[in-house]
Amino acid sequence: MTQSFAAAVEECLQGLLEQIEAQAPEVEADLIDSVLSLRLPDDSEIILNRQEAVEQIWLACSDGPARFDRNAAGSWVDSRSGQTLPAYLGRILQQRLGQPVALES
Repeated sequence: MTQSFAAAVEECLQGLLEQIEAQAPEVEADLIDSVLSLRLPDDSEIILNRQEAVEQIWLACSDGPARFDRNAAGSWVDSRSGQTLPAYLGRILQQRLGQPVALES
């Protein structure tokens, strides 16, 4: 794992945490050791964590897993859908909470 990878993950997860706390205070959000845990009002969870060996951020939730690679522009992009991590997570939160959640990189 490179220091730049670790710093990029921490910056991304910290930014997501701050946006979620501001837009969806009903979500219990914690960031500990590069693991962002989100507990939704329906008691479901979304977990994001870094995978050092492959330099990805992985998202786990009941909708299924997603893996995000950092592209040349510094955005985290899902390897299957092509969506950025903020767009992907925002869509899931919007579906679960029934309210707009617009996350940005």
